Amino acid sequence: MSQTAAATAIQSAVEEMQALMRADGADLVVKELNVPAARLHLVVDLANVECLDCVVPPDMLRQVIQDAITKKYAGELEILIDDPREA
Repeated sequence: MSQTAAATAIQSAVEEMQALMRADGADLVVKELNVPAARLHLVVDLANVECLDCVVPPDMLRQVIQDAITKKYAGELEILIDDPREA
């Protein structure tokens, strides 16, 4: 898979997760997508959340994101997630 195809596959998976998060008023922001370095850095934005308990918990969110990406991209990828609930 080319770097462009890999980036497109990863971005597609992230967009699916963004839609899930936005349904609860949260957002998932891509801080960095570096395919050659095999790194994806995401930031959870809770600024517009009215019900914090309604947003997918951090541990579950990590697994859901990992699963979504694995379905579209089989390569190795370090996924970093900045979630203010884990601060």
